[in-house]
Amino acid sequence: MADAYDFLLTLELRDDLTEDEIAELRWHLGLGPRPGRLSLIPDFPREMLDENGEPVRDERGEIALEDFPLLAQRAAAHRIGGAAVSALARREGPRPGWALTTRQSLHPDDFDGVDQLVDWLASRADPEYYGSRQHRVDGTPGPAGCGQFVGYQRFYEEEGVVELVIRDGRIARAA
Repeated sequence: MADAYDFLLTLELRDDLTEDEIAELRWHLGLGPRPGRLSLIPDFPREMLDENGEPVRDERGEIALEDFPLLAQRAAAHRIGGAAVSALARREGPRPGWALTTRQSLHPDDFDGVDQLVDWLASRADPEYYGSRQHRVDGTPGPAGCGQFVGYQRFYEEEGVVELVIRDGRIARAA
């Protein structure tokens, strides 16, 4: 049995992201090369394992950690159906910023790193989009009702989803 989760996240990010942050975010989304310095997630949680499943040690004798793009799948998502994709688009107009969408097939071993990246993203979310007002296509406020829904997570064998919502600058799994 596989442990696959269907993970969808859509966020409107503020305009004040630095070039370095955008470059690293593009790498995590599979949209660009690995930058020379990684800062969004200082230490990745995944240990490097050898062909026997044993931890690899670095030159200091410590267990080596590997870095890898966290939301970079771009292919048919056989277990969850559809395709795994990520996109980051510049939003122009009266409220410039960045629009992010990613749908991935995640293994539970990936959750620690993904959760750290998602927390970083949530801290850069545009609060105007996640208040009590809906926004029109041009970015201007519309009637109330936008809410705080930003995605979902679903175990591949289940029909129901766990909603992802933004609360107090963090992404939470709604109960």
